[in-house]
Amino acid sequence: FGVHLIPGFVLWKFCQWHMDDRRMLLQQLREFRMEMAECEVESDRGFIEGKLTTWFGGVEEFELVVRNEVAELAAQQLEDGGPIPWRMLFTASLPHIFMFGSAVVDAVIRADWPVAAHVALTGIGISCFTDAIAVGAGLRLADRI
Repeated sequence: FGVHLIPGFVLWKFCQWHMDDRRMLLQQLREFRMEMAECEVESDRGFIEGKLTTWFGGVEEFELVVRNEVAELAAQQLEDGGPIPWRMLFTASLPHIFMFGSAVVDAVIRADWPVAAHVALTGIGISCFTDAIAVGAGLRLADRI
């Protein structure tokens, strides 16, 4: 956890932005109104509204789908994935994985099995648990402050 303390101060603002973006996404979906949507070319609005009428029965029906079903699905996926998806945590942990992997290979080449085992277990602990706990705790704390 201490490894993340100093970089954590630097990354704190990014954590807050990330959690604010997640919250804003859900708010925008729950309050979605077609009239507030921006069109690059305003003449496209009529075409889009016509398609929404064909597909959903009307703009109001589409808005209800976005506010209820899409918002609920997004909220569920964000909740299930935690503050950051596991694959992103894994990617962020790659430097630790490579560093500890290199040290394990070196210990194996030297036939120093106790050191290889110790470094492997430490690397697994840091890469799989400490990184995830530190990032998750930091993001959850950033969401509260």
